[in-house]
Amino acid sequence: MNSTPDLEWGFDVHNTAPFLAFRALRDRAIVHVGESRVFDLSQGEPGYGFAPNVRSRQFYSFLLFLDIEFNNNKTGSHFAELTRNDLPEILARIEKTAKANYSKEKATELLEDFQIFLSGLRKICKEQDLGFGDFEILYDIFKYAVPSGGRYPNPWGAEPIVRAAMANEYRHVLGLPVETNDLILISGASHGIGTVFKALGEDGIGFLKSGDWAVMTSPVYAPYNNIMEDRGINVFSLSIDPETGKVDEKSLEDLMSFKEKIKSMILINPNNPTGFPFDEKLLTSLAEIAEKHDSLIITDEVYLQFFDSAKSILSVGSTRKRTIHISSISKTERATGVRFGSFLILPEAKKYITEKILGPGLLGKYKSIDWLLYMAKSPGGKTLGAFQHITGIPGPSQILGLCHLVLGKEERVQYFLDLKKKMEIFYSALAIEYRGNLYYGIFDMEKLSSPSKMKLPPERKFAEIADLGVVLMPANLFFSEDDRKTRDYSSFVRVSLPNLSFENTKKAAEIIGAYLRGDDHSHS
Repeated sequence: MNSTPDLEWGFDVHNTAPFLAFRALRDRAIVHVGESRVFDLSQGEPGYGFAPNVRSRQFYSFLLFLDIEFNNNKTGSHFAELTRNDLPEILARIEKTAKANYSKEKATELLEDFQIFLSGLRKICKEQDLGFGDFEILYDIFKYAVPSGGRYPNPWGAEPIVRAAMANEYRHVLGLPVETNDLILISGASHGIGTVFKALGEDGIGFLKSGDWAVMTSPVYAPYNNIMEDRGINVFSLSIDPETGKVDEKSLEDLMSFKEKIKSMILINPNNPTGFPFDEKLLTSLAEIAEKHDSLIITDEVYLQFFDSAKSILSVGSTRKRTIHISSISKTERATGVRFGSFLILPEAKKYITEKILGPGLLGKYKSIDWLLYMAKSPGGKTLGAFQHITGIPGPSQILGLCHLVLGKEERVQYFLDLKKKMEIFYSALAIEYRGNLYYGIFDMEKLSSPSKMKLPPERKFAEIADLGVVLMPANLFFSEDDRKTRDYSSFVRVSLPNLSFENTKKAAEIIGAYLRGDDHSHS
């Protein structure tokens, strides 16, 4: 991908990767208006404008304080040396530490949240048949100073209590009986994506290799296009209308009658970059096609929880035996830097994928699909299994993520409501019909452009909007090569809308609209 600085505008929508282009635009915006006045609509990182859950961060800071109390070389205290008989003393020390180091009101608040946290984990352990009492829960958290990063993470991803909490979250989100052992925890969804292709590609077992066929939607999260191109994998692109989220019926018909063997489907649902979930009809059709071709389904469902009624591909029963499910709490908790994601492979999928889909490709070396992914998620290039001791989620991220899961529901629900309101504000201010997408949106600058603006190259429009302080992401390379041959997407924009306040969301849309329509505009 070309990203050389000698291009007239610093990037090229036809050749520069979108995630390099927006950085050039962000740098430009900072020069012109100053970083504090930049309205960044390019990134999927909500931390740029909305801080992570306050209650759970505050409680995590208390756990860090307790970690110093329980694991301290100066006092000779090490939690790993304690036993179940020490539980009354442990609870007394927790109460004493809170009262000695916080105001009366804050200590009361933290101790109340501690009881809610412990009660929530107790319930999770019961539902997951983990067999943990209060001591075992606290031991799993504080042994070896886990909250402070005092040990290498568990290679399978996390300590048992954290995996149990994540499995329980899946139960509620997916409505399926997910167990702790169905999960492998990873450092965010991006880590999972890379791991899958490393495991299945020619540097793994050779299941997905150059010349094979896979199905993806178009548009799709741009790095997937890069991965397929780099590996020489042929892609059938199922066309989605970027502004409505509806599948192109002709494209779907062509897929249903496609003669080549489809080895895999890579599904991002809800879709990045359009912000729309797949409807039930499309999910059912994809399930039928996967069954016909005996395809492996790899689904990235990071944004599923943002929708009240969106369905997972796993809602179609026939897919459960053939699906590797990737997700993450990063987006829902407004904490993309936590790097807290997971593979979910249901028991029937472990068996079917291992025996029927991969079969001899595993060569008996990796035992099963979950063992293969466990080995492949380590760094080390083509060497599967190298550096296993660092392949889990770091302790601080584990425990902070656990706090988010147990204590973050109220703020999480409000965040989802706020995001929907911001989507409505943005589309209204830009005078575009809002059709219910969330988190992301795509629009065509040409449809909003005055005759004089239409004559400008898209790079110039992106750059001049950045000069006014609004950073956008070029969306051209989110579309497949086939789609780009049939239609010009060079002026299409992906916007990410969790980042700004309501007021600044409206201002950003007004600046974009005023510029494109040729109105008098200023950034103030």
